[in-house]
Amino acid sequence: MKIPKIYIEGELNDNNKVVIENEGKKIIFLEKEDEYFGDGKVLYQVIYDDLSKYLVLNKLKKDIFIKFPDNRTFSYIKKGTELILVPAEGYKVYPILDFGYRVLKGYRLAGLESKKGDIRYVNSPVNGTVVFMNEIPSERPNYVFYILEE
Repeated sequence: MKIPKIYIEGELNDNNKVVIENEGKKIIFLEKEDEYFGDGKVLYQVIYDDLSKYLVLNKLKKDIFIKFPDNRTFSYIKKGTELILVPAEGYKVYPILDFGYRVLKGYRLAGLESKKGDIRYVNSPVNGTVVFMNEIPSERPNYVFYILEE
């Protein structure tokens, strides 16, 4: 399974960088050793699972840029944007959708199996795009889907 690359504004590290110019109209990818001298925002690559650290009350604290595994799909999300969190909790959880998928209200995000073997589904509450999917470590795998509303 391929994982998206996530870049955060102001997280200084030695990883790859992305420069955003003209409010997201121009994107420049930089390698570790490349320097940038200009007016754009420099965003640094962080670990995928760390995205939840940059949310406070479902709003982003910093600008983020997500490069999905197909290398053709990108999302630039500005500071203060609200994400919808949809938890999927059950005895067994089977994610149906992956990150980067566009969903409509009522689409199934995950299947939930109970101890009795009953199957239920978690549906999307809004139209939007699944930008992040986080597995919560516990005895049983539970997930949280982060949806960017249209």
